[in-house]
Amino acid sequence: MASKHMNLKRVTKRVKEEFGSTIEIARVLNVRDAVSTFRGKVDIQLMVHNGHKEWGWIRKHLLKKHEVMNLYFDKTCPKLSDERIRQLEKIELNEEYKDCIWICWWQGIDQAPSIVKKCVDSIRKHAGNHKVIIITDKNYKDYVDFPEWLLEKKDKGIITKTHMSDLLRLKLLGQYGGIWLDSTFYCTDSLEAYFERPVWSIKRPDYRHTSVACGYFANYSFGCQKEYRVVFNIIAEYLLMYWKTNDYMIDYLFLDYLIVQAQRKHRMVKEAFDLIEPNNPECDELLKILGNKYEEKVWNRMKKETALFKLTWKANFPKEISGDETFYGKLIARELI
Repeated sequence: MASKHMNLKRVTKRVKEEFGSTIEIARVLNVRDAVSTFRGKVDIQLMVHNGHKEWGWIRKHLLKKHEVMNLYFDKTCPKLSDERIRQLEKIELNEEYKDCIWICWWQGIDQAPSIVKKCVDSIRKHAGNHKVIIITDKNYKDYVDFPEWLLEKKDKGIITKTHMSDLLRLKLLGQYGGIWLDSTFYCTDSLEAYFERPVWSIKRPDYRHTSVACGYFANYSFGCQKEYRVVFNIIAEYLLMYWKTNDYMIDYLFLDYLIVQAQRKHRMVKEAFDLIEPNNPECDELLKILGNKYEEKVWNRMKKETALFKLTWKANFPKEISGDETFYGKLIARELI
């Protein structure tokens, strides 16, 4: 009963936020554009329930939504001053945490679901000489500083842990560099090559869905060398500016929109993201078959050019089907190698 109550409360909050967002977009732009963003959000939910099929009319609506939201942020997101950027460039690097792998599970990894634990184990296995640091509710202040007003909004529930993790990844990379990976990445090979890139994110230019990033970056995977830390500090500034003046999320994808804004407004950010090379083309494919019967031939093909597979802890998967072990069963048994 308590779970149903929390779900209803969450849904009610999201509905209120969506109506509030639509009104806000109408205020800044116009009613027609605001309605188009609402329609695009409805279409995204339809895709979630239809197996992510992106029909032509959905694609058209999503393109319009992205166009309108980028225009909204163009008008409401002032460009950072050159002086502020110079300040961000001067942030000193703590060599103790240089080239780490950063992962967050707020409750602590001991409290994580089995699939998360196995994913983190796989990252540790392939981390080489790089420290793997798990950020939690208890230790995040040891690594990054957030303004007091932000922490107050967090304590009031205005800024959720999901929103905080958006800022966390940017602040960590802006402070130390290294690599950020979401906790549901299953890793099958060395991560060393990503540390050798000036800026890194999973990049798939042939990504089939109409996303904000268009496959050119994925906000659940970022990395940079120390000289490029300022890129993520700039993006973090835009998030801080947003939350300074807003008490709700204007769009579920607003982090991606703000990354696009940073690229539009600052040549150095765009040039840095242009350095990202395509990688991990099969990143989404393991999730699609995780509950299927394990097939070695399929697995060998998938991991040939992909070392990082994005999974989820929000779904249940069988370990066996008709007596045959599934991909998930292999993963949990530490045999998916």
